[in-house]
Amino acid sequence: MKNYHCCQNMNDAINSGESGVVFVSKFREYGLKIFDGGTSYLEIHFCPWCGSRLPDSLREEWFDRLDSLNIDPAVDGIPEDFLSDLWFSKK
Repeated sequence: MKNYHCCQNMNDAINSGESGVVFVSKFREYGLKIFDGGTSYLEIHFCPWCGSRLPDSLREEWFDRLDSLNIDPAVDGIPEDFLSDLWFSKK
């Protein structure tokens, strides 16, 4: 089975949900959870286990794409495809 992430340790950490490592698929961002009661995280650019460079975030492109579709997430809501990686993986 191929790893979705850079290595098995990263896969395990993200899939466990208890490690403090997060993956936000809609932005393709990896981070370390900030345990403040919210959903904040500190973005990371390298895997803590294997040292691989992680993919660049698509956060800016996500907002740009919604803007190009004249969608304001605060007013219009977020289309289903934009809640996951579907918006960029369908290209």
